[in-house]
Amino acid sequence: MKEDVAYHVMAPEQKKYGDPIIEISHLVKSFGDNHVLRDYSLTIRKGENVVVLGKSGCGKSVLIKCIVGLIPYDKGSLKVFGNEISEIQQQELDELRAKIGFVFQSSALYDSMTVRENLEFALRRHGKGKSRTEVNALVEETLDNVGLLHAVEVMPAELSGGMRKRIGLARSLILKPEIMLYDEPTTGLDPITAKEISNLMLKMQLKYNTSSIIISHDMHCAQLTANRLSVMIDGINYAEGTFDELRKMNDPKVHAFFEIL
Repeated sequence: MKEDVAYHVMAPEQKKYGDPIIEISHLVKSFGDNHVLRDYSLTIRKGENVVVLGKSGCGKSVLIKCIVGLIPYDKGSLKVFGNEISEIQQQELDELRAKIGFVFQSSALYDSMTVRENLEFALRRHGKGKSRTEVNALVEETLDNVGLLHAVEVMPAELSGGMRKRIGLARSLILKPEIMLYDEPTTGLDPITAKEISNLMLKMQLKYNTSSIIISHDMHCAQLTANRLSVMIDGINYAEGTFDELRKMNDPKVHAFFEIL
């Protein structure tokens, strides 16, 4: 494998976070001749938001799909809660996924269901044994967290793009996951709504002490939400550090991400 130089600038405030909750080491994933992840390593600690920056098509979304076992990786190690994802059985994987919230780029709401029914869907699969009163309370609490309690009986087609993003976030939060994975959470939104979604993600991190990986090329979102950033270039963790630390780097490949600010 070709040797690449990676810059690692460790954030001083990282010490305040908990133990490693996601540990990715020398991960490799290819699709035929398309080598997406070449030697990617990254550790996420309890309670921190890490933004993975990279150009479109560089492998960011593949990374988080490997984390939840949707795509098998070829080589390397990927541990979540100490479990090697490639080695656990399907039942264990399902139990692990119940602790992970996945916010899709498209929000992935069920158009034939109301907002309430979309949120209840996750509870029917993973929240067995809850009474109707408990389910209603969870739905209302979660919608209140994202500021959309009034939309509980609305159909997704009646929602704006920003509201759909909020409902997608609410559906992921209803099981109170320990890990949140965001796939381009602000794509397609106007700057004001994108800032609202970014602030909401930060609010949820502080309220629930979640560990998050945020896949994005939105630098404003990264600046608002990231405790630490990883710059993915050519399938590796090319540079890592806080927003300000990376912005001050002289490396042209890293600096290119900050030129739009």
